Amino acid sequence: MLEESDNPEVLREEIRKMVAEVQDRDLLLFLLWTTRRISKNQPLPPLDEIKPLRDAFIRVAKAIRERKKAKNADIDLVMKWIGSDAVDLTRPLAKTMKFYRDQMGLSRLQLSKRCKLPLRTILAIERGQVKDLTLPRLQRLADGVHVHLGEFVDKIVEFEREENAKEE
Repeated sequence: MLEESDNPEVLREEIRKMVAEVQDRDLLLFLLWTTRRISKNQPLPPLDEIKPLRDAFIRVAKAIRERKKAKNADIDLVMKWIGSDAVDLTRPLAKTMKFYRDQMGLSRLQLSKRCKLPLRTILAIERGQVKDLTLPRLQRLADGVHVHLGEFVDKIVEFEREENAKEE
């Protein structure tokens, strides 16, 4: 039986040791999401939903990584919780779109045709006016610039980290 400590550093070290044993990247992403929600005092799923959410999260992440289609039920469950997070990705998404569009030398009109999205949607994204996108729309954007969805999301995260670093 573990002895509980009042010392936060001892507790942090215990958590670090447990997390260090986790090898699955997708599970680590889920743990990171959960920890962020806890640190921000955001609600967590009810106990009967935690395991199904974790499993769906892992399957969706795996599908994205392997360029496969995730099950709609998994996407719905993940978006029920993940999609409700109050993270402002408008500027990182705008920068990502512009980055890939410029890299390919495409006009906004050409990009809208490749993505099969209205030109006004592309304009709104690049102006930072689109607050959230569904997973299928993100997939269309990634397909339009010929990058894997995982790579596209990684670029959004990279730009988001840059934004956060500037604010600190």
